[in-house]
Amino acid sequence: MSGNSSDNRERPPWLSEARVFYSRIDGGSTDPVSVYIPPDGEVTDENPGTLRLRLRPRGRMLEALDHQGRNEGIIRSEGLMRGIRYVMRRNENPVWILSIRSPVRKRHRLQLTEGETWTFDTPFYWWQHLTGSLAGAPKLIGDVGPSKRIWLFGVEPSRETNDLLAAVALMHRNWWRW
Repeated sequence: MSGNSSDNRERPPWLSEARVFYSRIDGGSTDPVSVYIPPDGEVTDENPGTLRLRLRPRGRMLEALDHQGRNEGIIRSEGLMRGIRYVMRRNENPVWILSIRSPVRKRHRLQLTEGETWTFDTPFYWWQHLTGSLAGAPKLIGDVGPSKRIWLFGVEPSRETNDLLAAVALMHRNWWRW
C-alpha cells in the first residue's frame, strides 16, 4: 500500500482496482474504531473521508454500526478464555467467528458463516504489514500508519463487506489495546 521500494510483497493483480479503507482508533477510554474510505486529497480531522462502519463499545460488547448508524451486529468475546475468540451476531445468529491463533496475537482466523475462512497476519511491530488471505491467496493488504491509531488497507473488489470491515476493525482495536 505504501509504495515503499523496500516492500517485498508481491502485488496481487486486483490491487490496482481495490477499494482503499483506513481504520482509525478514536481517542477515549473505550477506544471506538471507525472505518473510512479516504477522501480525494489529504485526510484531515475536518475531512476524514466517507464513514463506512464504526465499532462502538457498549459494556462488554461492541456494536457494529453502518455509515448511517444502523446496527450491523454485536461483537462479543465468547469461550472459556476472554479475548481469544470473538463472535459477531446479527439477530442472535452468528455472522462470523474470529479466533486468535498465535501467542503473540499476530495470526487470526476468521470463519464466516457463509463458509469462507480467512487467515489474517496482523502487525507485531508497528512497521509490519497487515494481510488477509483466502486459501493462501492475499485478498486484503495493508500497513500501519502514519500512527499506530491508523491502519490503511486495500481489499479485493467484491470482498469489501461491512462484516469483513468489522472484523478488521476489531483486530485493529485489539492490537491497539494489547
